[in-house]
Amino acid sequence: MKPKYKKYKIQQGDTLESIAKKLDKSSHEVKSFHNIFCETEEYIGIEFPRNLVELFIYPTYNQEELSLIPKVPFERPYHLAMKPAQVSNNFGVMYTILSGKEENTLKFECSVAFKRLTSEGDFIFEINRISKTFINDEETSTIADELAEKTNAVLYPLEVVVNDEGNWTGISNYKAIKTRWKKVKKKILDEYEGEWVEQYLLLNEETLEEEASLVNSLKKDWFLKSYFNTIYIYYTNKLHIETHALFPLLTNCDALVYNVEQKINEFLDDYNLIRIEQNGILADERSKTDLENEMNIPYYGTLYPGEDIADGKFRSLYFLNSKTNGIESLFLECSVKTNEEKKVQVVVSLL
Repeated sequence: MKPKYKKYKIQQGDTLESIAKKLDKSSHEVKSFHNIFCETEEYIGIEFPRNLVELFIYPTYNQEELSLIPKVPFERPYHLAMKPAQVSNNFGVMYTILSGKEENTLKFECSVAFKRLTSEGDFIFEINRISKTFINDEETSTIADELAEKTNAVLYPLEVVVNDEGNWTGISNYKAIKTRWKKVKKKILDEYEGEWVEQYLLLNEETLEEEASLVNSLKKDWFLKSYFNTIYIYYTNKLHIETHALFPLLTNCDALVYNVEQKINEFLDDYNLIRIEQNGILADERSKTDLENEMNIPYYGTLYPGEDIADGKFRSLYFLNSKTNGIESLFLECSVKTNEEKKVQVVVSLL
């Protein structure tokens, strides 16, 4: 079997941009491909890590070799169908959050299991957290972090409703979550005390009070947004479409809008995986000033159209099992630049 990648030995004076030029790729594409296969300590963020000696790069094939590689098994012409099996898969999840020159990581493990079909033809998936959360490779240590993890636990198991395009649209076990909250709240109050604790619990209680407010809160969950993406679609005979992507990069305002090209590789890779890729740029109507002020409407963007425009990029890679069409790994990177650049990278890998 041919290797899934080749290796490039980094030479003195090499930069990401100079290597990308040699390979006839964009620097973003070179970095993203390397990050899928490398060890954590070799992960490329803003710049090369000091210990990086080799880059994982794309292999090349000639035309005769391409004819021997199996193609994506579409359900109907150019349509990738969602066909989950009733098994539970465990995933490792890592967020890398960059704000200006500051970088932080958050890691946890979770399970995803298909449960059933609804009468409307939607899919019900159950998500569970199966590990503690690690911030910068350390267990949560402050009282605030502990409290956040304990209150967040009330959501799990979480059952989400997913449409046939792979996008989650709601939750099916809201009543169970609300019932669990009473026990979780009591346990926290037995363990912690103070006015700020009560205020924190009150804010969580307000979110849980109505199903719509909980769904709106979960729209900011990076794992849910990345894993349940709109990838099970008709790709046209050109194997790509022009569409848009929403991602909740900024904490206190609605998701940013990106115009993206979404394409599926015609051929399976060397591990018989389906590859789907999204590349795009920020196309939000809100201006830099709107985003800096965490506004949900394009107030200044409407007053001064074409001025004070924010820049941003969106990229994702999905690798799917060719028999079940289920996700085995994904990489997503999203950015916006106002006064300083803010970026998040999401990596999800089957354990």
